Amino acid sequence: MKTRGGGWTVIQKRVDGSLSFDENWAAYKNGFGTPEQNDWIGNDVIHHLTKENNSSLYVSITLQNGRSLYELYEKFTISNETEKYKLFLAGTAVGTLGDSLLDTGSFYFGLSGMKFSTSDRDNDGSSYKNCAAHYKGGWWFKSCSRAFLNGPWSPDTWYEP
Repeated sequence: MKTRGGGWTVIQKRVDGSLSFDENWAAYKNGFGTPEQNDWIGNDVIHHLTKENNSSLYVSITLQNGRSLYELYEKFTISNETEKYKLFLAGTAVGTLGDSLLDTGSFYFGLSGMKFSTSDRDNDGSSYKNCAAHYKGGWWFKSCSRAFLNGPWSPDTWYEP
């Protein structure tokens, strides 16, 4: 936890494909996995950590070749379960990963304002399918967006900026 001065809380960790992130609403609400290996801290916990609107989001990915990419989002919060854990991002995004979460004018990008979806709770922006069920993982989807970090494990595939 030394990145950018430390003080970060890990909300998701994936080191291999041994744990499926194709979980139901209750699992994402409460959290699942093992923090040392593969883990989702839980949407209730994320809400409580970010509800004061003074949190940032740091996304880090290490590719098969050892190259590390990151993106830092200035402001990050999610609402409570009643509001379906709606995602809010604001401010700037900087890094080497490529921004697919903030609104870039693309139909697929711009997840701020989207509600969380799982295979058993379809809250996405798609009118023709349940993105979480189709792509096998809970996430904030906007028409089954390309920014999807909870999908099936695929360490060989990453579209770099």
